Amino acid sequence: MAVAALVLIKSRRTAACVALFLIVGCALIPVNRASSFTNPVAFLLSGLGALWLVSIWRQRTEVDQSLVDARLIVESMPGLGWATDDKGNFVYVNPSVVDYVGKSTEEFNTTGRTGLEAVHPEDSDRVTQAWLTSMRTGTSFESVHRIRRADGDYNWFHAYGRPHLNERGDIQGWYGTTIDVDEKQRAEQRLAESERKLRTLIDTMPVMIWCGSPAGEPIYQNPKLLEYLGATTEQIRDNNFGVVHADDMAGFQSTWAECVKQKTPLSLICRLRFNDGTYRWNRVTAAPLLSDKGEIIQWYGTNVDIQELHQTQEELRENANRLRLMLDTLPASVWCASPDGQPTYFNEPLMRYSGVSLEELRGANGSGFAPMISRLVHPADAPILKNRFEQSFKSGEPIALKYRHRLADGGYHLVDCRARVLRDCHGRLFQWYGVIVDVEEEAQAQAQLQKAQHHLELATRAASLAELSASIAHEINQPLVAVVTNSSATEKWLEAVPPNLERAKKAARNSAEAANDAAEVITRVKALFRQSGGAKSPGNLNEVIEEACVLLRERIAASRCDLRVELQADLPQVVFDRGLILQVLVNIIQNAMDAMASLNGSMRLLVIRSMRSGGDVVVDVRDSGTGLHDTEKIFEPFYTTKHNGMGIGLSICRSIVEAHEGRLWATPAEPSGTVFCFSLPGSGGEP
Repeated sequence: MAVAALVLIKSRRTAACVALFLIVGCALIPVNRASSFTNPVAFLLSGLGALWLVSIWRQRTEVDQSLVDARLIVESMPGLGWATDDKGNFVYVNPSVVDYVGKSTEEFNTTGRTGLEAVHPEDSDRVTQAWLTSMRTGTSFESVHRIRRADGDYNWFHAYGRPHLNERGDIQGWYGTTIDVDEKQRAEQRLAESERKLRTLIDTMPVMIWCGSPAGEPIYQNPKLLEYLGATTEQIRDNNFGVVHADDMAGFQSTWAECVKQKTPLSLICRLRFNDGTYRWNRVTAAPLLSDKGEIIQWYGTNVDIQELHQTQEELRENANRLRLMLDTLPASVWCASPDGQPTYFNEPLMRYSGVSLEELRGANGSGFAPMISRLVHPADAPILKNRFEQSFKSGEPIALKYRHRLADGGYHLVDCRARVLRDCHGRLFQWYGVIVDVEEEAQAQAQLQKAQHHLELATRAASLAELSASIAHEINQPLVAVVTNSSATEKWLEAVPPNLERAKKAARNSAEAANDAAEVITRVKALFRQSGGAKSPGNLNEVIEEACVLLRERIAASRCDLRVELQADLPQVVFDRGLILQVLVNIIQNAMDAMASLNGSMRLLVIRSMRSGGDVVVDVRDSGTGLHDTEKIFEPFYTTKHNGMGIGLSICRSIVEAHEGRLWATPAEPSGTVFCFSLPGSGGEP
């Protein structure tokens, strides 16, 4: 019994054998030895052995059922279940292992096979070391590694095993499970890779990045920021605001504290200490990361160096101030407008000049230039100005016109308004820039000048006629003498006995012709003395040239000039003022004769020609005098080369020709002398 009990502790199978042996032995005792004492004991021992054997069988049945239940549980688990002996050899694997690895249970139960051959080669050493450590120390085994699938691919698994100990603490075996964590592991790998890339990106970006705690304390600065500030993370953590300029520190602290309190983004510009000790302007921005409950998890911010941008902005601001000051001090009214004509800027002189502000000119609803035109433009000029502005605002054509502008005192002055549009790189209208200049005094001065010039023309005309008075008197005297002579002859022929009527008639006709010649001379003189040269009308310039030659016939003869007239016969008609053009010709011919007055013994040649040049008629007067040093300056007022000249004749002649839309000029003649030419546009009519 004692031996059987001891054996039972070691092995139920041996205990069952001992119990069976005890029953058989006790049953044989009464047969071999019949005794009153032995038989009851034998039967008692035999009964105990039977009970013992039944107990062992029942325990064995319960254990087998428990094993069946345990196997069913293990085989139904979603993971890979396994068990080993105390040596680490597999004694059981559930069907999931067989299905995944592609090995049968017998292969796993083969002595000496550990299953590590299915582990990824890169993880094998690590898993082996962890398994040996657990077997040596008796601690739990845990590892995350890759296991090869039957098709050759690898998945990540989390293996966990615990040792089974007997009553004495000896390891009887290992039981564990291996769970597929491939998606989780790969997600963690992707997350770790993303974090690594993000950290690399943050550390290599040319932007200064920093993070702060919910309370606003610095917890991270990327290398770019540390390099920029020339400080370490610990230095910044100890004195965060020490890198801020003293003048900006108070504002920075108060703004940052308010943002932390209100959980609102930060955006400010301040000066930060650079690594060389100088201070540079930076734009500091930050935003909080909030939880679902609205609590700050962390602050993320960036610093951007804007030193050059700040300097550029300061320069632009200074330039803008200088430009505004210049515009406000210019003696002109400057304005700007949007592409559609909405006023955007009026300088101070314009507002003082007009007596209104920019807001008043814009109107209550900002309706473009309509309020300006209705308020500042003379009613008679407003429609023309409005149409011109609208046309330019649509087409982008420059604006150039004059109108009467209303002054602050209610009066009107004539102004010259000019504007051009600025286009962007795509050719679209961007901004209108204009200037308004008061030309009232200039207009009045021009009117006075024109009036004075008109009087001067009359004076010059009278002066020219004074020089011609002797020739004119001679021209008139000749026909008058002929009239007197022929009248006397007529009287004598009539008094003769018998009267000679034929001769009297002839003398009377001669007298009438001479009187007509005198009347014609007087008519020409009157034309020169009229206040106006008369209305313009079509005519032939050749007739005016011939008339000028007749007027100056005596003067030309007295100057001993050789006159040559070369007139083209088929000249087109010209619309001109006969008296004024006659004055121009007389003045030019007289100047030509004066230029040759100092010639002694040389030939004095005066050539007057007319010709067609395109659609114009050109007249030139050529002399053989000493010539001119400056063929353009002689047309300036009060410039003269004569000792007793006034210097206004040629200036007036040019004004007359230009008033006829023509041109007057002078060129040197070959071999000597000067050629004065003027051209007038033809009217298109036949001569």
